[in-house]
Amino acid sequence: MGARYAQSVVRRAPLPLTETDIRAVEALRVSGPQRAALMRLLPEDLPSDISESGLLHALFEVALSRVREEVEAAGYAELALQQDDTVRRRAARRRRPRWSDDA
Repeated sequence: MGARYAQSVVRRAPLPLTETDIRAVEALRVSGPQRAALMRLLPEDLPSDISESGLLHALFEVALSRVREEVEAAGYAELALQQDDTVRRRAARRRRPRWSDDA
């Protein structure tokens, strides 16, 4: 189990699962579209005999990765808005005032 994780496991937390959750985890355990989608989202392949806790950890890794991507996207969007504002201000400073054409 230690070889599966990039870092040593510090704590094993209980995770409440509904019947729907259990069915979804079981669907990820067998080959099919759900497992193929999970494999595309993970940086490395899952062993075919992965334990339930290993599979749940893989799902956790995917979820954290998606959260990080959302945080980065929001940050980039904020930077783009700030840059647009900066560009507008620079252009306004370079623009000649309207009254200067009245000569």
